[in-house]
Amino acid sequence: MAFKQKIDDYFKLTERGTTISTEFTGAVATFLTMAYILAVNPRILADSGGPCEYGDGGPFSDEYVQCQEETKRQFVIATALTSAIACLIMGLWANLPIALSCGMGMNAFFTYNVVGFKGFGNVTYGAALSAVLIEGIVFFVIAVTGLRFYIIKTFIPEPVRDATPAAIGAFLAHLGLQTAEGIGLVVADVATAVTLGGCPEDLRIPMVALDDRCYANGADCVLSDSYTCDGLNGQMESGTVWIGIFGTVLMTTLLAYKFRSAFIIGIGFVTVVSWFRGTAVTYFPYTDIGNDRFEYFKKVVSVESMSSITAKWDFSEASGSDYVISLITLLYVDFLDTSGTLIAIVGSMNLVDEQGDFPNSRAAFTTDAISTIFASLFGISPITSYIESAAGVEVGSRTGLTAVFVAFFFFLSIFFAPILSSIPAWATGGSLIIVGALMCRSLTKVHWENPAHAVTAFVTVIVMPLTYSIAYGLIGGIMTWFFVKGVGFTLNKVFGIADPTIIVEEKTEDVMEEAPAKEDFKEDAADSEA
Repeated sequence: MAFKQKIDDYFKLTERGTTISTEFTGAVATFLTMAYILAVNPRILADSGGPCEYGDGGPFSDEYVQCQEETKRQFVIATALTSAIACLIMGLWANLPIALSCGMGMNAFFTYNVVGFKGFGNVTYGAALSAVLIEGIVFFVIAVTGLRFYIIKTFIPEPVRDATPAAIGAFLAHLGLQTAEGIGLVVADVATAVTLGGCPEDLRIPMVALDDRCYANGADCVLSDSYTCDGLNGQMESGTVWIGIFGTVLMTTLLAYKFRSAFIIGIGFVTVVSWFRGTAVTYFPYTDIGNDRFEYFKKVVSVESMSSITAKWDFSEASGSDYVISLITLLYVDFLDTSGTLIAIVGSMNLVDEQGDFPNSRAAFTTDAISTIFASLFGISPITSYIESAAGVEVGSRTGLTAVFVAFFFFLSIFFAPILSSIPAWATGGSLIIVGALMCRSLTKVHWENPAHAVTAFVTVIVMPLTYSIAYGLIGGIMTWFFVKGVGFTLNKVFGIADPTIIVEEKTEDVMEEAPAKEDFKEDAADSEA
C-alpha cells in the first residue's frame, strides 16, 4: 500500500485525476497504435544498406541483400531498445503520457535522401549517424536554454510550419504505395515517371541506369529494385498488391470505428497470411533468400547483436554541403515534429498556458534530444514524440506512468526480433498510407484564402514527395515565402502598398436586420388569433 502511495505521489496520479489501472490501459492503447514502427522502421532503415559494403556482385547481389536482412534484424533491436529508453526517460523525468520512437519521415529522409537507397546517397552511413548525434546535441542546447520559442516564431514561416506535417505525410504515403516499402501499387514508367503497377515478379522489367558501359554492353548494366509493368503488362495481377490493399481498407475501417489496435490487426492479418509457404503472397518463397528468412523466423525468440550498427559514427566524412543540409533538415523536422506533437497532446489535457508552455516542457523537449543522441549510438534515425500518444490520452492517461508502461512493452519486443523482421512490406505499406493521410490534417491551419500562404504551403507539400526529398520540400517552401515576403516588405516600405503576406482579421458588418424578439412573435401570434 505504501508503494502504491509512493507511485501516486511521484506521478501525481490523484492530482491529475487518474489511477494506475487507467494509466496501464492508456499505455496499451498507445503501444498498440504505434507498434507498427517496430516493423516499418527497420525495413526503411535497412534500405540504406547500413554498414553493408558492396562485394564483387554489387549492391543488388544476393550477398548484399543477405547483409541487408541481417542489418534489418539489428535495426529491430535498436528500434525497440531506443524507444524503451526514450519512453522511460519521458515518464520518469517529464511525467507526461508521451511515447517516443523513431520519427516517421525522418527515417525515410535518413535512408533515401541522406545515405541513399543501398548507400547511393552523398553521405555515408557513418557520417549520417554523426549528423544525428550533432542534431541531438544541438536540440539539447535549444531545449535547455529555451530557444525553441524564439526559433519557431522567427525563422520558420507560418505556412511552412503548417504544411510540413502534411508534406511528410504525402511522402510517407508515396512510400507506402511503392514496392520497396509498400503495397506495390505505384511503379516506375519510362514515359511518365510513375504509373499503375501491381504486376507479379515474373512480369516485372527492372529499370537500369543507361551509362556508357551499359550502353556498350548490356551485360554490364546494373539492375535496380525499381521496375515497370508496361512491357509485359500484368497490372494489378499480383497477389501481394491485392492483399496489401485489403489490409489498408481493413485498417481504415477499424480506425473509423475507433479501434485502438487497428494498425496491429491490419498488419497482423496480412502478415500471418503471408507466412504460409507455397502461396502467391508468401514472404518465404522457395529461394535462397526465402529459405534463410524462414529459418530465422522459426527461432521466434532471439536477441540479436547490434555490433554492426552500434557507435558507427564517422566524423572523417562529416563535411560538404550535402552533409550540412542533411544535418539542418534533421534538426528542423525533429524540432517541428516534437513541438507540434507535445503541444497537441498536452493541449488536449488542458495543461498548455496562453504562452504555449506546459508543465515540465523543458524536460519533455530535452528528453527528445537525449533520445536522439541514444539513437545515433545504436545506429538509427532520430527519435521524436509520437502523436499516437493521443490514443492513451483519450482513454484517460494523464501522467508519465503511461510512458513507463509503454517502455516496458518496447523492452519485451527486443526478444521477438525474428517475428518482427518477418513482417512483409505489403503488410506495413497500408499503415504508411493511412499515417500519411492523417498527417494532412495540418493543412486546415493554412490560410488558403491568402495566395502567399496557399502557394507557399502547396510548394512545400508537392515538392517533397515528387523530389523524394524532405529537404527540397522545405527549401522550396521557405524560398517561396521569403521571395513573396521580400517583395511585399519592399513595396510596403517604398510605396506604402499593403504587404499581402500579412493576415488581417476582417470584421464583417452585419447588414441584415436584427431578428425580431420572441415577444414580437408572441404579439404577432396573438393578433392573428384575434
